[in-house]
Amino acid sequence: MVERSTPADAAPLSGTELLLLGRRDRADARGRLRRLSAEEQARACSELRAELRSEFLMLCDCPEEVVPLLPEAEFAHTIRAGGLSEAGWLLEIASDLQITACFDLDCWDGEEFRIERVGEWVDALIEAGRPTLTRVLRSTDLELWLLALWNETQVTIVGKEDDPPDGTFTPDGVVYFGVPDGVSPHRVHEITQGAFEADQPLYWRLVYGLLFEVPAEVEEYALRWRTNRLSDLGFPDREQAMRVYRSLSPTRAEETAEVELSGDIVRGFDLPKQLRGSLLGEALSELSPEVASDVLGYVLGVANSIAVADCLQLSDPESVPKALEKTVEGIDTGLREVARVRGRPPHEILESTAPLELFRAGATLKPELRGPYRG
Repeated sequence: MVERSTPADAAPLSGTELLLLGRRDRADARGRLRRLSAEEQARACSELRAELRSEFLMLCDCPEEVVPLLPEAEFAHTIRAGGLSEAGWLLEIASDLQITACFDLDCWDGEEFRIERVGEWVDALIEAGRPTLTRVLRSTDLELWLLALWNETQVTIVGKEDDPPDGTFTPDGVVYFGVPDGVSPHRVHEITQGAFEADQPLYWRLVYGLLFEVPAEVEEYALRWRTNRLSDLGFPDREQAMRVYRSLSPTRAEETAEVELSGDIVRGFDLPKQLRGSLLGEALSELSPEVASDVLGYVLGVANSIAVADCLQLSDPESVPKALEKTVEGIDTGLREVARVRGRPPHEILESTAPLELFRAGATLKPELRGPYRG
């Protein structure tokens, strides 16, 4: 069967259009995708709801070139929405940064480490194959693996003349690993055997950590490294995030200096759906594209802070959209009142007053927006 060619002048399709086309005519969709660069395919994929992205990526000729270009948080959302049991092939071609972000976003609730979620990710990595598992072992924090292994194994050093405890196994003939009753040894075996075969210095670091480190201190370090990385993704630590809920009278909202322009452009049809029809969206449309772009960036930063402050599960694709919905409601309330107090149009207020100040003012007027904060 001859594959039909795509007309050279065919207009580019959106991610949704390409996916729908792929369900009707896979050959045509794949032909259109071939005309796009890997970066363009990644952008089209990111446009889709998270649970649809795996299906889209299966249309791509070279998903191994596309997947590493997805933003780290979007990759984590894609895996969670599609199900970890089906994620092995994606983890195999993902970047180290993307997989680290998955642990950072999904294995913590606020500052609480969720060991059961780590187990789910370890199982998915095992399913992806030992090379993927050992690559991730090397690229992620040792503290993460110590916390996971402490929960599932007991470590015993056995001398040459001694018999090892029943039910234990050893990669090296000296260190024996056992598991509690009712726990499968599969995870521990794959982690320790994989590390021993692929990277013996890493293996011995794991052994020494299990024998001599203090779990509470290890968890503290793991949280510290995670907090630093989340900051790079735009999520502040919780102490900083809680500043969004500090009371602020609309009369005390401070005007700021001119925003520093990034040069990116925001057009009305690119606005997140939460802003459409809002006072904030209308005010943004009155600003120059350059200024609107930077103000929108600040608005999204407020939403990230709210997601952290409200202890939303950051790996959930709906967490930031939910936070953005609250952000828009708060900024709308603050923007309307500050504009009334100053006697100026909303777009001028938005251009000269930080979105964080406007949200704080709005949340002061509407205490139900203040989430978990009870100050």
